[in-house]
Amino acid sequence: MTAAKDSPLPITELRLGKVAYDNGRSTIRFGTTIFRYAALVATVRCSDGSIGTGIVWTQIDDEAPYLQAMQPPLAAVIVGLDALTPFVSSAACRAEAQRIDAGRISAAIEMALWDLAGRVLEVPCYQLLGCRKTSLPSYVISAEDFFVKSASQYVELAQRYVADGFRACKFHMWGDADRDIAACRAVRDAVGDDVDLMLDPAGRYSRVDAVRVGRAIEELGFIRFEDPLPPGDAAGYRWLASRISVPVVANESLQWNAEQCAVAARTGTVQGFRMNIGRGGIGEALRIGAIAEANDIELDIAAFVPRVGLEACLHVALASAATRWFEHHEAMGLEEVPGISRGFVIEKGTVRPLEGAGFGFEVDWSELDRQCVWVG
Repeated sequence: MTAAKDSPLPITELRLGKVAYDNGRSTIRFGTTIFRYAALVATVRCSDGSIGTGIVWTQIDDEAPYLQAMQPPLAAVIVGLDALTPFVSSAACRAEAQRIDAGRISAAIEMALWDLAGRVLEVPCYQLLGCRKTSLPSYVISAEDFFVKSASQYVELAQRYVADGFRACKFHMWGDADRDIAACRAVRDAVGDDVDLMLDPAGRYSRVDAVRVGRAIEELGFIRFEDPLPPGDAAGYRWLASRISVPVVANESLQWNAEQCAVAARTGTVQGFRMNIGRGGIGEALRIGAIAEANDIELDIAAFVPRVGLEACLHVALASAATRWFEHHEAMGLEEVPGISRGFVIEKGTVRPLEGAGFGFEVDWSELDRQCVWVG
C-alpha cells in the first residue's frame, strides 16, 4: 500500500548488521587498503512496513560491538522523521555521525533512507535525486589489476574489455613511472586510438614522476589521470596543473573538503572529482556534484562497493549533470551480497538501471537474515 505523497510516514526502526561471506577467496590488499569479505548493512523501516536498505564495506575487523554502540544515537535522530523526506533524515544522520565518528555507517543509512523513500513512492531513486539521464557509458576496471605483473597482462586485460563491448578502460599500474609509461604505451598500441584510456596510480607518484607520466599519456591520448599525487599534496596538484594538459581527477580519499574542492575546480587545478559514496555518503556526493557542475568539470563515482552500494552509485550518477561515465568494476565477486539481486544491466558498454522502486534491487530476506548478524 502506497502512502499519499502529502501524508507523513514516520520512520519506526533502524537496524544495523554485518554480513561475512568468505567462501575461500583471498583478501585483496592494495597499498594500505584491505578489502575483506564483509558488508555493513543498514535497514530502515517506516510505519507502513516498507523497508529501505543500504550496504557499504565494513570498516574494522570486529564490527559488531562498534555497530552496537553506534545504533542507538543514530536511530534516535531519524526514528520519527518522515520517510518521504530523505534530504531531512539524511542530513540529521550525517550530523550525528560526524559527532560520534560514524561516517561509514551514516553512508549506509543514507542509502537506506533514499531506498525507502523510493520504495514508498514506487519510483526509482534517481528520479527523486534529480534525473539528468537514464543511462551512462561505462568504463571498466578489474580487481585482477591488483595482481598484474607484466605489461603483457595489462594488454590482455584491455583486449578482453574491448571484446566484451567496453569502449573505455582504466588501470592502476604499479606506481613506477618507467614501467607504467611502457605499459600504457603497450595497451594503446594493442587497442588502437578509438578506445578511451584512463590511468589511476592511486597517489603513488612524486611530483616529478607525475609530470613525466602525465606528458607521456597525453601523447598516447589518455582522457584521464586520476589521483596521480598523494591526497595530502594539494600544493602539488596546483604545481602539476600548469605542467600537463591531460585531465586530472582527484580526491577519492575525500581529504579535501567542499571549500577546497571549490577552489581546486575554480582555479583549474583539477578537471574532475572522484566521490566514494560508500565512505562519504549521498549527501556529500550531491554537494561535490554541485561544485563540479557549477565549474563545468567531471564528477566520477567510485564504484568498488558492495551490492546496493553499487546501485546507489549508479542512481547518484544518473542524477548529476557532471557525470560522464559509470565505473564498472570487475570485482571478482567481492561486490555480491547474499540475498541481494542486481539492480542494473550493462550491455555493449552502457549501463542502465532496472526500473524498480528505490535502487531497483530485490532482497531475499530469508537469505540475508541467515548470513547477517543484526545488532539492532
